[in-house]
Amino acid sequence: MSITLIFLFISFVNSDVPLDMSRFSIDLDLDPIDRWSDIIPNFAQPMSEFNDAIRSQIPQAYIDVAEIVATQLDKHIPQPYHDELYSIARAISMPLADIVLINLVYELRTYCTSLLVRTLNNTIIHGRNLDFDLNTDLLRRLTFHGKFFRSSNPTFSYESIHFAGSIGLLTSSRPGYFSLSINQRNTGDTHWWMNALMSFLHLHSVPLFILTRSIFDNVFTSYQDMKYILENQHLIAPVYFILTDGRSSGMIITRNRLNSINPIELNSTLVQTNYDHWLDDPLNDPRRTAAENILQTFNSTQITQDNIFDIVLSVIPVLNRITIYTAIMNPGEKQDIFAKIRTLKPRS
Repeated sequence: MSITLIFLFISFVNSDVPLDMSRFSIDLDLDPIDRWSDIIPNFAQPMSEFNDAIRSQIPQAYIDVAEIVATQLDKHIPQPYHDELYSIARAISMPLADIVLINLVYELRTYCTSLLVRTLNNTIIHGRNLDFDLNTDLLRRLTFHGKFFRSSNPTFSYESIHFAGSIGLLTSSRPGYFSLSINQRNTGDTHWWMNALMSFLHLHSVPLFILTRSIFDNVFTSYQDMKYILENQHLIAPVYFILTDGRSSGMIITRNRLNSINPIELNSTLVQTNYDHWLDDPLNDPRRTAAENILQTFNSTQITQDNIFDIVLSVIPVLNRITIYTAIMNPGEKQDIFAKIRTLKPRS
């Protein structure tokens, strides 16, 4: 079946209206306690609803760990991120433990599709659909396009497609330098989330919301620096890092908590969902296979941002009912992130 016929069929049976998202800027030269003060009040209602919802849906262990961390924040969260959590809590008069909890939930439940595709002009497009299986409609209301910058250094900035209340980065690009997306790794271990919480609490492993910001906030971080850190830093949970410099290099890093295994470098295309790339997709979740099959039908002139968005990342099951947003990054072209909130539902 041709690309056009696939897309027409999908469009016929389903309805998706991509929506714009709010934009906000975060000045890293501000005192950390003030960085989020003007942004978070815009999301007070959906954050409160999201917090109430997740407290009734997730294991009690998440809540217990969040409350312990909040009472011992100096021990578990370094500056300036320690004060950023306080900044968010203060901005909407929410308990600090709730903000810690929201950050942990954002980090440990991302079901995504990420891809890297080399273009005709030899830059690299980095696309991603972020899927989340809890409170999807609320998360759409919490999504915004953030620009982090330093007023003292006009040459430094990076972007993030961001969930309000989070201080970490799941989909980020520093134009001219690199981009990064993070996918949860499904290892089949039903107790992985408990192991993650315990490693954060007792082993001083680094949560992603700290690791990602420390990489992007450092003006001197290079692509090679980022690659080394992501391959070697001890983590609280297994994940996939999908990264590129946008010009010559891109890769998928498959992580255990303590080390990297079977990294794969970009040749022409790479696709990663939530399962190891050396294994077949599970029969009930063929997102990677679907994306790879469509990309294989492209010729070099068809690999454009529009086609990646309209055809690859908008085809079911790559796009699905728990997809929160689609983002396309091209750091080699020094472009802003192109991103839309997704709203897929059956056509009535």
